[in-house]
Amino acid sequence: MLQFQKTIATSQMTLPIVGVLAAVVWILLPQPANMSVGLPDFCDAEYGLWQLIPHFLTEGLFSLGIALSCAAFTVYLMAELNNTHVLLRISSRLLSSMLAMLMTFCMILHTFQPGSIAAIFILLSFFPLFHSYQLPHPTLSFTTFLLISLASLVFTKILLLVPIYWFIQAYIRALSFRCFVASILAILLPYWIYGGIALFTDSLPFFLEHVTSLIQFSLYDYTQLTINNILPFAFLTILFAVGTIDFYRNNFLDKTRTRILYNVVIMHGAAILLFICLQPQYFTTMLPLFIIDVSIVYGHFAALTYNRFSHILCIVLTIAALAIMASEYFII
Repeated sequence: MLQFQKTIATSQMTLPIVGVLAAVVWILLPQPANMSVGLPDFCDAEYGLWQLIPHFLTEGLFSLGIALSCAAFTVYLMAELNNTHVLLRISSRLLSSMLAMLMTFCMILHTFQPGSIAAIFILLSFFPLFHSYQLPHPTLSFTTFLLISLASLVFTKILLLVPIYWFIQAYIRALSFRCFVASILAILLPYWIYGGIALFTDSLPFFLEHVTSLIQFSLYDYTQLTINNILPFAFLTILFAVGTIDFYRNNFLDKTRTRILYNVVIMHGAAILLFICLQPQYFTTMLPLFIIDVSIVYGHFAALTYNRFSHILCIVLTIAALAIMASEYFII
């Protein structure tokens, strides 16, 4: 059985098979009516350019198809990230396969929403960020923060991750004064263009509301959380914790650069985890971002740890995932 786990981790067919199964589940599993319970309507100013998305694209088969396309592109980017930066010390497609499984597992993500777009830009930001390891280059810094700023146009509070990215840059020795200035310019550029368009289209008040929403917070009534929010988030948190603990127990087997990059992903994931805990009203939008980090961290554990405990744990977590999917569908 342990050999079977290793075969799954190392087979080049794992991603195609998982991708097909995920697409089938995504398309054929009917969207339960109760999934709309507790979902935001995304019409607040903090969702910015999302308001320009035609309404018919956010409901029905259009919403399902676009969400699936965004998820597929995100999975492709994860595969490229793994190939480019060699995040695993074996040839494996398990990181992208894990991302496909987790995005399919969270049925709340089967509709097109701001998080579908934001996840793509945040994952893209990992490319220049990882490339800047011990290379404080303004171009890489500009690209990283430009992608974050573009993501924030559909959800402004993503800009709260900017200090985390600065800290990460300092941690990987990629932060200099020129890089810092480049990051500021990159953050301002999309808003400078957006503000100019808003000025000429008489939508400046909405633009200002979008910008000021960054610093507007409200206390959340945690009793409003539904089982469809709590169970998937708790499950993903467990996966993140399992992957993190296993990484720190066995990271001496990885190269120094790989260890640093995984520390970056763990810091990034911990920041998003904290944000969701403090502001769970943004759960749906931030969940795809958290899944990216969980896929990398837990994928490391699933791909590289072969023992009786890991095998039993994978079986238990798989059964738990299926049970949670059933609960998401049937529990109101």
